[in-house]
Amino acid sequence: MKLPENLGKCVFCDKRPAVTKDHIPPKGIFLKPRPNNLIRVPACEECNSGTSDLDERFMVYLGLHVGGSGGEGENFFRNGVLKALDQNRKLRKEILSKMKPVYLESKGGIIYDRGYKVLWDSKAHNAIVEKIIRGLYYHHFNGILGESADIKVHWYRELSPEMVEMAKGWDVNIFGKGEVAYRFFGRPIEAPWHSVWIFKFYGAHWAGGFTTPKVKIESQVLH
Repeated sequence: MKLPENLGKCVFCDKRPAVTKDHIPPKGIFLKPRPNNLIRVPACEECNSGTSDLDERFMVYLGLHVGGSGGEGENFFRNGVLKALDQNRKLRKEILSKMKPVYLESKGGIIYDRGYKVLWDSKAHNAIVEKIIRGLYYHHFNGILGESADIKVHWYRELSPEMVEMAKGWDVNIFGKGEVAYRFFGRPIEAPWHSVWIFKFYGAHWAGGFTTPKVKIESQVLH
């Protein structure tokens, strides 16, 4: 029996030995044949397999969000998300119970159709985007954030002019045909735990996050 390879510490928890490699971004958010430029980073068994449910929920809710954008987003929804929901009846039932009818409006406020909305699964969304940031930080900087940094995750309907201006000079990195694109800035010598990340999924969903050093709160003894 072949023993698991020791790849150093897990880049996600920074505690357990890494005996496998995990895909960044999760391979489930791409249709087959999947891109050949996905990143694989050292992970422990718990961090690799322990987020499989969150991976699937992120994939499904992402597909629901980008499915109406046409192109690859619609293709991902029809040929990936709908098939996943056929197999996961529990999740399908949950989503159907949360759907609410809405009027669809143009940016000018003109109603042009009716549809349905489902609120994001924020827990899955934030957990997976944080995991992507941890993996990319290791990939680009060869460092592990671990518990030394706080990570704040956000999602956006669209980028503000200030964010567009801020990221104008940052390199664009893409996976596959552009299903996932990201820009980042970070790790200045004087502040290695600082970084900023902006992601675009299927040309229709924006997310971002930033890392900062964890602030230690000194306990005080009252007399």
